[in-house]
Amino acid sequence: MGCLLKLCGLSFRRNTFLCWRSRQFRHKIDISLIEKIHGVPNENAIQKNPNLTELKLNKTKYAIVGLVLAANGVHAQTSGTQIELYGVLDVAVGKVEHSLSVDPNFPFGVNPVSATSSVHVPNSVTGMFNGGVSDSRWGIRGSEDLGAGMKAVFTLESGFNLPDGALNNGTASLANNTASGPNVSANTSLNGQFFNRAANVGLADSNLGTITFGRNYGPIFDIVVNYDPVQAADLFSPLGFSGTFGGGGGVSEDTRIDNSVRYKNQIGSVNFGGFYKMGGVAGSSTAQSGYGLNMGYEAGDFGIQSAYEEFTDALKTGNSTVAGDINLTNFNTTAFFVAAKYHFGDATIRGGYETYTLKAPSDTLASMGVTSLYGYTVGNASSASANFSAADQTTDIWFIGGDYNFTPSLNLALGFYDVMLKQSSDLKQLDGNAYYYSALLDYHFSKRTDVYAGYMYDSFKGANFSAPFASLNTTNYITAIGIRTKF
Repeated sequence: MGCLLKLCGLSFRRNTFLCWRSRQFRHKIDISLIEKIHGVPNENAIQKNPNLTELKLNKTKYAIVGLVLAANGVHAQTSGTQIELYGVLDVAVGKVEHSLSVDPNFPFGVNPVSATSSVHVPNSVTGMFNGGVSDSRWGIRGSEDLGAGMKAVFTLESGFNLPDGALNNGTASLANNTASGPNVSANTSLNGQFFNRAANVGLADSNLGTITFGRNYGPIFDIVVNYDPVQAADLFSPLGFSGTFGGGGGVSEDTRIDNSVRYKNQIGSVNFGGFYKMGGVAGSSTAQSGYGLNMGYEAGDFGIQSAYEEFTDALKTGNSTVAGDINLTNFNTTAFFVAAKYHFGDATIRGGYETYTLKAPSDTLASMGVTSLYGYTVGNASSASANFSAADQTTDIWFIGGDYNFTPSLNLALGFYDVMLKQSSDLKQLDGNAYYYSALLDYHFSKRTDVYAGYMYDSFKGANFSAPFASLNTTNYITAIGIRTKF
């Protein structure tokens, strides 16, 4: 009847059932399946001792039992209610040609995408990296049937670094390092929040769609996950690695959107939706706000998706010259993303285009009262440098690639990405191209467990890169092998 689970001194088999009641767990476990472990009484012991007529466990233990049972494919549920524990464990061992030391706080440990990594270091790094393909995570999601086709739904999801078990915390990596090290650091939307990947609750209706409130994924991120040529792999795709490119519309922190209301619906083959981010700043209804819209069509072998996002006073984290602090840069941003895919036989072709623009913000950090973020002091809060004041800076991204199933278990994915920086009117940004060539070979032992080998080569060209790279490195690469399992 499935594998045996041991927890809190008890053993349960997969046919164990768990009854969830509002406000508390009650003891409803088939006692014939309980063995005497570490002094916990079994059925015979209960019969012999009248004082053990009822076996009781506290609420905390039952909560843990419920989560573990869910992880083993058993959901805590009653009629119309489901709660599921899920997750991904992904770790890789590899080498980056030009890199600072691996950082235990940064979500992926290394940065194989940014050109600045080549500017600062001629050295290579070999190590263990979190999330070669998928960021390691765990989450709880659930629903309750409210009748008439409506459900209450929620998701709580947390990303962590598998090599050391710490929460993903890009801000900690920035605070602990300068731009030149000693460890890798970069801005991200994963900044030590307990549920850093998602935290939302809402209602879902079979006809009216789904609306959720809290920390939601943006629509560009959703498109990248399904339309990137190389599985949106964290270490082998610039869209998968960088929230700036692959979700945040120019600022990585907006890949996941705090204080937001998100709506999704599908009618036939057409899907559509949008979000609104509330700023919550006294005296201004627009400061730190944002909105976005998305629409797509998927039928048979063909799919196409598009999204537009706009943010006011988007805050990008960075290194400070003061140890333990961070710096911020404040932007207004706009972004448009479109991607398509076509499946034929054992192959799928994917491609797309994105453009985003960084602009001067509508409000200053001082006017919004921003002096700290994610628990760290903002070192430049009162400085003019915290508020972007240059001419608009636009970046375009083209990508194309696809994958082929050699067998039902073996897949090869290839991708090419061209990140094109456009010269700004004040010449603060010059023309330049960052080219990325990616390959990912993925073998599945089962639906849940796979091993992979990946490679990404970077080449930086054009005026925007010529000055800092003139006597240094104009290329970089990462190669790694890893294992991933889902539950």
